[in-house]
Amino acid sequence: MRTILTTFVIVLTVPAAALADTTRPPMPGWHSDLEACVWHWREGGGIGLWAEICVFNGTVWQVRWDDERAAFVTRSGDGVMGVAVQGFTLPPGAGIAALSNTLIAADHLEAEAACAWQAIALRPAPPTMTFYVLTPTDPETLAPSAVGEVPDPVCGAYGVSTHGVRYFITDLRWPDHAIFVDEGQERPLFDPSSITRLP
Repeated sequence: MRTILTTFVIVLTVPAAALADTTRPPMPGWHSDLEACVWHWREGGGIGLWAEICVFNGTVWQVRWDDERAAFVTRSGDGVMGVAVQGFTLPPGAGIAALSNTLIAADHLEAEAACAWQAIALRPAPPTMTFYVLTPTDPETLAPSAVGEVPDPVCGAYGVSTHGVRYFITDLRWPDHAIFVDEGQERPLFDPSSITRLP
């Protein structure tokens, strides 16, 4: 009886956060900089992910949830460098194409933009997961000009770009959601493979 009671007390005293750890993916085994960066589990907007806090030349770089933007953003000191990860709700039973209307309504995509959704093979992933990009129907629109100028993203800030890797994730396990990911030009300060929809 005493053993049962002791076990019960131990279970009750375990913090809820520790119990939640079993649903998290494992902490990444790499760092952007082993001496300057540490991993932290971040949650916001029904999404969880592993993100780094790094101190480079006295400036703190990190990925944190931003209530105003309803997204995880990359911050440098007090400045926001851009959206890193953002969740979108899909209409029940709708596919990724329905997200075009959401982006147009939010002024993130021109209504007349010649863009289409394309599934891509980005990296190994669960069979329930699919990666998509919003890409111009004419690939030539991404080509540099004759004088080498890089064009603005034809499909807006959430479409493919020559400035970095951007894509959306859908998953049969959460069919009414899509997650936007902007990895940027170099390895981001978060682990894209750790992005998880929270229960």
